[in-house]
Amino acid sequence: MFLRRFAKQGLKFSAIAALVAFSLSGFPCLGFSQIVNDLSVSYNNPPNYYERVDTIISLKLNVNSEFEQFEVRGENFYYDIRPNISLSNKLSFSYRFISFGIGFTPKFIPGNNDNDMQGKTRTLSFGTNILTDHWMQELQFVYVKGFYLHNTGEYPPTSDWIKEEDPFIQFPDLKVAVLRGSTGYKINKNFSLKSISSKTEIQLKSCGTLIPYLVYEYFEIDNKSDDPGQTSSQKSNNFDAVASLGYMYTFVIKSKYYASLGLVPGFGFQHTRLLTRLPEEYKTTSYTNPLFRLQEKAGIGYNSRKLYTGAELSMAQSSHIQGKSTVQEKATRTYFQVFLGYRFNAPRFLKHQTDVVKSIAPVPVQKIIE
Repeated sequence: MFLRRFAKQGLKFSAIAALVAFSLSGFPCLGFSQIVNDLSVSYNNPPNYYERVDTIISLKLNVNSEFEQFEVRGENFYYDIRPNISLSNKLSFSYRFISFGIGFTPKFIPGNNDNDMQGKTRTLSFGTNILTDHWMQELQFVYVKGFYLHNTGEYPPTSDWIKEEDPFIQFPDLKVAVLRGSTGYKINKNFSLKSISSKTEIQLKSCGTLIPYLVYEYFEIDNKSDDPGQTSSQKSNNFDAVASLGYMYTFVIKSKYYASLGLVPGFGFQHTRLLTRLPEEYKTTSYTNPLFRLQEKAGIGYNSRKLYTGAELSMAQSSHIQGKSTVQEKATRTYFQVFLGYRFNAPRFLKHQTDVVKSIAPVPVQKIIE
């Protein structure tokens, strides 16, 4: 019931739509007494736990390796599909409680322009974060078109394929559009999530916290092509919802240097509606499956009032069984970034507009903004 062949190669292929039809988707042993101590700290926010720099604009540029890797395993097949992306850039702007970011993929970076071997990939991504003393909200949109079969040499009809000489099997019309979000609640107010995300605060003292999360994604995958030789195609609409309970800790060294660690396991479900377009008819199937997700985070950096820099690694794995079959689907998101940022005084008009919002907002909203 999945894709019947590779575009332009004429090869039988029964798992491509399902291959992408799921989420685009050494941790130190911290003793229970440590967690209790972190959670029992007074929520009056002693001034030496972190310093606010949210009235200063924070501008950050990073180089990252974020990409989606999709795997499908069966009794006698294994497929690994990836976009032709080596490194990407992201420019982020943060002020007070809100952040905006836009991602782009420069063609001059080696590995991003090897279109003859791996095909052409087009990407677009942007997102926003809202962080208050306890609540956090993230929204992100991602669009990717153009993928290739990374393990082309393992596919039996191409056993004579030679790496770096022969092109990979390509899917130029395979499109993925994702709208993902997460809502979390930081239990320990003295832990500064902004110090490792939006950079509008500086953590001054080591601290950790439990963070319950609700992560959700809606994404569409479509391999419909303008190629007249394509006789069938598929489109899937998918929705994921995962409840997670994570723990994060930031070690502060001499006030300005830090190291952070986090582990976020979660469990939920994925609902898929699959449309198969055949020459004689259209078929629609739907199924819902349990979904397990695990995310690991680690980072080091330097954070002063004007300049900050560092490196971060984030990995997320999700897996589930496809429908009522024995096929296992797995998604791996690997995100490594090196970043450099600078803070400068906000222009007067931006301060004024923010103050206007505070003056007309109800009291509870003002507390969130502050």
